[in-house]
Amino acid sequence: MSAAASLRSATSSQRAYEHRRPSDDSSLAGAAPAPPQLQPATSPTIYVYYSNRSVKARIDREVPLDEIIRQLAASTQLQVAEPASQFALREKETGDLVTEDTLSRYLERGHAFNLCPSPSLEASQMVDKLLSFDAATLKLATFSLRNLIKERAFLDEFLRRGGLEALQEVIKRATGNTLAYSLLSLQTLMDLEERGWEGLEDGFVARIVEIIATEPLINISRPATALLRRLSLIAPPLSFADTASIDSSLSNPPSVAPPAGSGFAAVWREIEKQPDFLKIVVGRLASGDVEVVDLSLGLVNSLFRGATEIGDHRFGDELERLEGWKAIGKLLETRRSATSDLTPILAFQTNLLASLHSQLLTPISEAHYHLFDEIWAASSLEEAGGEDAYRWRRLGFDSENPQYEFESTGVLGLKALARFAGEPTNEFGASLLETLSRPADRRCPLSAVSTTVLSLLSTHFSIDSGVSPTPTKPNPFLLRFFECHALATQFFFRIWSESGATMGDFERVKTLTASQVRSTLGGVGGEEKTWFRVRQEFLHADYKTIRDRQMQEMATEDDTLNKAPVRHLRGRLYLESYEFVRSQRISCLHEGAWFLVPSSQPTGKKDKHAQGKIWRFYRLAANRKVLHFVESNERGPVRPGLDDLPERIDLALVTDVVPATSPSTNAPSSHPKRSFSIATGASPPTHRRTHSAASSHTLQSTHTMPPPTTSNAPSASTNLTFSLLSADGLLCSLTAPSPDVYSEWIDGLSLLRTDGNICTKETADYVHALTEIGLKVKLLDITGERVEIPSGLVVAGVPASQDFVYSDSM
Repeated sequence: MSAAASLRSATSSQRAYEHRRPSDDSSLAGAAPAPPQLQPATSPTIYVYYSNRSVKARIDREVPLDEIIRQLAASTQLQVAEPASQFALREKETGDLVTEDTLSRYLERGHAFNLCPSPSLEASQMVDKLLSFDAATLKLATFSLRNLIKERAFLDEFLRRGGLEALQEVIKRATGNTLAYSLLSLQTLMDLEERGWEGLEDGFVARIVEIIATEPLINISRPATALLRRLSLIAPPLSFADTASIDSSLSNPPSVAPPAGSGFAAVWREIEKQPDFLKIVVGRLASGDVEVVDLSLGLVNSLFRGATEIGDHRFGDELERLEGWKAIGKLLETRRSATSDLTPILAFQTNLLASLHSQLLTPISEAHYHLFDEIWAASSLEEAGGEDAYRWRRLGFDSENPQYEFESTGVLGLKALARFAGEPTNEFGASLLETLSRPADRRCPLSAVSTTVLSLLSTHFSIDSGVSPTPTKPNPFLLRFFECHALATQFFFRIWSESGATMGDFERVKTLTASQVRSTLGGVGGEEKTWFRVRQEFLHADYKTIRDRQMQEMATEDDTLNKAPVRHLRGRLYLESYEFVRSQRISCLHEGAWFLVPSSQPTGKKDKHAQGKIWRFYRLAANRKVLHFVESNERGPVRPGLDDLPERIDLALVTDVVPATSPSTNAPSSHPKRSFSIATGASPPTHRRTHSAASSHTLQSTHTMPPPTTSNAPSASTNLTFSLLSADGLLCSLTAPSPDVYSEWIDGLSLLRTDGNICTKETADYVHALTEIGLKVKLLDITGERVEIPSGLVVAGVPASQDFVYSDSM
């Protein structure tokens, strides 16, 4: 039976297409006469191509896709010999696979299609090609695989037929563009299919590490870096062979061994076999390619975090020795503009704070004793002579057992002293000889000074707090931590000498140094000062100026608010306020709101609506994974639930939520792409608690459903547009009807993401206001009763017997 005849006999629910042969179309030679009109007039005419033949048809949208393919395969015009089950439809121009979900959209716009092999057949053929040793076949196959692997139907069949193993073999032996295409395909596979890690073979990580360390081509090293970063973050179990534990005989033994079979353990083991690996990665931080820089910094961050979590500080030490901290500081200088993405740098800052805090709590052990030998060698006191029995007292320690004097600063204090002593510009040996030439009570104990300065800097940079929130502002001086320590130590020694201080003045000089640290390094970030100015202020500030400033600080500061218990209370209340506002913002997403679709954004509406304003009502699903919406020419009431919202956006695709910046989208100039910090200096936590979607907390009206009579769109001057971005570009742009809705939604969508931050000043102000109100209420409970707030609590010992009673005043 001919295709035309089959159409005539089909029921209305099964009609697939109608093909006709125009007199001037030679590709349809031999077609049957046009049958009666079977489709609605709105069904556009489309062309389907197969090999060098084509057919002109009208396709009924109600007919299933497999039935359409079956009838096309039976068409006499296309002359298909194979079974219809081996075929699929692809959009001719883009090559996108046509599915049941996308068929209506393609038909509505009158696209042309190719009748081509089905995803299952393509997957089978692709695996066979990957197993080939012909270079040309491999190159063409891996080039095609980059796009095919993005399709779920192809990917499932590809994995089922052993495609992952075949792709690994190609990566192990390929070079040039074939290797680049293979790495890109594997990167896409891992992004789409987390189970893919389970199929990686032992030795594959070594190949990726080798590629990063040896391949100079960006198109090869870039996807390899992305893959290694992803692998280092994967938790066990994996299918790798049991990973060897890290050598505990090294100078910085890990306190916790990495889990056997974890991604980090596998990566760490192979990196140790490549001595120049980290040097090469650090060198790429200065690359002009932004993506290469971000990927390299992302890899550094993942390895830094993994090493810190197991208590292995060698990675941070080696990174600092290779001047990786400075490289990231220079990178920060080039990204000062408000539109630059500082997320990777802020992540490194978080990892650095965590590493320094870990070292602050790590006690001195025999593995660190070599640092004492380095300090003694740098002092040059052995050449100067003297009693060797008092060597450590001559360096400024209180006893001949210096390891016990680092209880408050841990191994970080010892490293800082060793770093200060070993740097020739710090003149450690000369300073020791100078102070030893003075009378005993006027000698400056340099080792004790170094430990004291380390404690001051730990407080200033919040290293000692133990809280690791995600910072909202970069701190360039933290990236020069040991240099700041050296400058402050030199400052302490200079003020001691200029003021003629004695041992009884130690606390006075310490207070002056603390004042100078606060003034020179600034509040939270101090980013407005250059490093040259910081050096000048530490090295050349005179005693009188510092003393006058300290007296002014003492006269104006509020002693209560600066006590440690109050500072800790403020930090805890900030975290609670942050979570409260975050929960409220996400609740607004669940309620939904109307947004105007910018004229520059395609709406998908039919032509008859194209001239009017298009509104969209968005509502977040209860699982917080999908954003549902519906388009309309007017705003009106929307029933609860998602039944009236047929369209959807998968939030897993969203990579960033940013205010629109182009003039065409009315970007708010007052909302650059950055997050707001709070005056308290606190910031959002890295590990957030989960809140119920049905939160009842409300800080302001959400204006979810404006009055139906209000049909005017917000003017361009309101600047209330923001965009959702994916890895492939713009997902959608939304113009809020009011500033309140703008603040609620841009911050709500941003805070849904694990790495999201507060974007608007309004939300940041809410968090700050709630924190200050909560702090004042708590303090009123104490100060109203004239209770003295201690600077520190002294816990009494356990009673020797039960012969005691509680005081009535307690």
